[in-house]
Amino acid sequence: MIRKFIPGALALGLIATSSAQKPAAGPAKTEATTPPIEVPAKPKLDPAVIKADSSYALGFRTGSTFAQQFGRFGVSAADIQEENFLKGFMVAVKGDKPELEEAKLQAAMQALGDLLQAREKETAAANLQAGKKFLEENGKREGVITTKSGLQYEILAKGGDVKYVAPKEGAEDNKQFMVHYKGTLISGKQFDASPEGEPVPMTLQVVEGFKEALTTMPVGSKWKLFMPSSLAYGEERRSADIAPNSALIFELELVKIQDAPPAPAAGGLPFPMPQGGPGGK
Repeated sequence: MIRKFIPGALALGLIATSSAQKPAAGPAKTEATTPPIEVPAKPKLDPAVIKADSSYALGFRTGSTFAQQFGRFGVSAADIQEENFLKGFMVAVKGDKPELEEAKLQAAMQALGDLLQAREKETAAANLQAGKKFLEENGKREGVITTKSGLQYEILAKGGDVKYVAPKEGAEDNKQFMVHYKGTLISGKQFDASPEGEPVPMTLQVVEGFKEALTTMPVGSKWKLFMPSSLAYGEERRSADIAPNSALIFELELVKIQDAPPAPAAGGLPFPMPQGGPGGK
């Protein structure tokens, strides 16, 4: 998202008004005037520098958006020929006619789609084996507990005695879990983390591995979760980092369990509630 730049705050001049004259003869007294606050002038940038730096910023922002959108299909920088990519990009920006006919553009994109689909199948198979091997070895480590579902966890902090209590049959589950978390691949690469500071809200509308942990661990505890792909995203590619059949590792701290805030009343201004947490379905 390109941010809109807003000029700096204007200087405020605080001017006191003159006091009323005395009823007796003599000159009227005037209160002291507070001088206006001076704001230092912004340095003037060379137009060439502005063009260069803003062009880089626009390219960076566009690249970030592109990586997020097409990374979910497995497209990476290695799939792009930079010269032709920039050429096509600038043609579109200028509104010019593309050098390639529409039929060639369509054929090229179809071929790329076929290539990506075949590559994703190979990646999924390789990740499934890598995850299975990792979890087999990890489960042998002292302190690692494996549940019936295949979820593995290691207790980093025990916490207290309070745990999640499921609602009675037919009752609505309105609980919200306040957590800190960090997610990594089995390679060690971090792909997500909650912001530092206050915990973030999370519901049970998450992948099965997270749901099992949240409903089992006590408040105040911190677990390290080792999640097979079957309890995560399975064969779905979630992002450029989370490929099909990826086993995932999460550090999860449960700070509090509380009632979720009520939904906004109908007819009022919509207020987006944070979804909170990774692993949303």
